[in-house]
Amino acid sequence: MNKHFYNTILQHKEYEIPKIKWSRFIGNVFHIKNQEEAKEYLKQIQEKHKSATHNCYAYTYWTNINFDLFGNLEITPENFKQSDEWEPANTAWKPILAQIQWHKLHNIMIVVTRYFGGTLLGIWWLIQAYWECAKQTIKQSKIVELSIDETIEIKANYDLISIVMNLINKYDWKIVSEKHWDQAQITCQINKWLLSDFKKEIKNKSNGEINL
Repeated sequence: MNKHFYNTILQHKEYEIPKIKWSRFIGNVFHIKNQEEAKEYLKQIQEKHKSATHNCYAYTYWTNINFDLFGNLEITPENFKQSDEWEPANTAWKPILAQIQWHKLHNIMIVVTRYFGGTLLGIWWLIQAYWECAKQTIKQSKIVELSIDETIEIKANYDLISIVMNLINKYDWKIVSEKHWDQAQITCQINKWLLSDFKKEIKNKSNGEINL
């Protein structure tokens, strides 16, 4: 059964490149699931590097699965945010995001911290510096594949539980939680690509008594 995955970095990594005209550039990469996590990690970096001149960043989270005109699979980010934090417009976040996209990474944030070294770099050198720092931070990290999952809740009468569990096993779902009241409530994660087929099959096998 086909599944689809995305590339990401799970472990936090910090890496500093050699000084460029006495300016320091320190990269940090984080795995994120949502905007709230991104804000929290950014806050940590800003606290750690209080005396830094800039903390520029780009991040992306959540993924869409589509096909292009030629039938090729496309996995694209649904959301991304960025900031140059007082660097000249587009000299910081754009090269950072370009590295994220070049490596086809999703659900990550890269923050590049700059300590000004006393010499103005100019636009070209700034872009190169942020590009290189993001690139090297990714290079020092371990890229992994994760399943593109969606979380759903299934509610079913107890006489239908065997149908539910058989399909959970067939589609290789991960059960997140179970509650048992007058009905069984099962929260699961399934590869997003398989969700449509699962919904059709569970509806057919339960004679329409289970709808998702």
